[in-house]
Amino acid sequence: MSLSDISDPQFVLNAIEECDRMGREAFLLEYGYGAARAYWLLHNGKPYDSKAILGVAHKYARPDLGALGAHDFVGGDNTVRRKLIELGFDVEVTTDVDAQGARTSDSLSPGEVYTRKDLKEQFDITDATINTGVFQPKGTPSIWLFVTEDKTADRTQYKDRLEGDMLYWQGQLAGRKDALIINHKTRGLELLVFFRKNKGEFAGAGFCYLGSFDYVEHSGSAPASFVLRRQSPGPLIDARTADEGEFDPANIDDARKKVMRAIAVRRGQRAFREALLQAYDYRCAITNCSIIDLLEAAHIHPYRGEDTNRVDNGLLLRTDIHTLFDCGLLAIDPESMCVVVADPLKSTEYGDLDGTALRRPQSPETAPSKKALQSHREEAKL
Repeated sequence: MSLSDISDPQFVLNAIEECDRMGREAFLLEYGYGAARAYWLLHNGKPYDSKAILGVAHKYARPDLGALGAHDFVGGDNTVRRKLIELGFDVEVTTDVDAQGARTSDSLSPGEVYTRKDLKEQFDITDATINTGVFQPKGTPSIWLFVTEDKTADRTQYKDRLEGDMLYWQGQLAGRKDALIINHKTRGLELLVFFRKNKGEFAGAGFCYLGSFDYVEHSGSAPASFVLRRQSPGPLIDARTADEGEFDPANIDDARKKVMRAIAVRRGQRAFREALLQAYDYRCAITNCSIIDLLEAAHIHPYRGEDTNRVDNGLLLRTDIHTLFDCGLLAIDPESMCVVVADPLKSTEYGDLDGTALRRPQSPETAPSKKALQSHREEAKL
């Protein structure tokens, strides 16, 4: 078995399609690959683990031999990258990424104002690219975004705005850093935002440091339009260890007090999530989001063991919508099957969801239980 068997780009496209269908984590686990660190296959603006994709492409080239394992071939410039380029694909090399370095967020204080000069001195930076909108301090697992909402006339008029904890931000025209933004969490990178309304808002043309943000979604290109969400305070939850715990609240009343534990395990119960992904055609039941890594299996009636892992007791929801649903800030009216949003959210970007019709599975057997939806709405007092 060798990479020479992969002679048609369609084999690679088939592997990409399989990855999208399964979700990245499940795809890597199924075929025994680790996450990429330096070489990324770019397709339709999305980064993929290049070695894993090429290894699985072998399955489509040689069904009789199957996929190549991670130890069957060596990755890098002379193998994976060269082969993918021969087949007409773009491969991004990010050899400067060092996820083991010091996090710059440990030395920054949210709410403080920093000029670029301050940052240069504090982190001993000589790289002139700090003057651009996207900067990665060498030897760190940090990406800095410098965002000015109202640009001066001599600057590219990107359309950026901050609404609460949501940042709507346009990437660079060349898009060279887009893959870093999109895949920052899987690469072990933190995304830090420095923001100002205009250049004169703070002395020395400084920026207010807002803290760490997470990628939510993006659309378009040259420039791509991104949606980023500020991380909530408190301990972060690692999805890689989500399946290790078990959420079993003593009663429904107690469930709302244990929301953080629910979030920690909800990426678990893989069979339950996979059933919901198929039932809802790999799209969020409320927002229609199709980014698989952001879709989670939400229990309508709180999880209380395997008996509650029924498709009719679940909804496929985007991660932020799942949190709102668990917190009782969003519910579904069982009669109209439309979204009901709590009053505190109606003045936010989530207010637009109020009255949105729920996407339902085609099969009646997998449709959400109206009884469970009614119970959840009563519990949420909406």
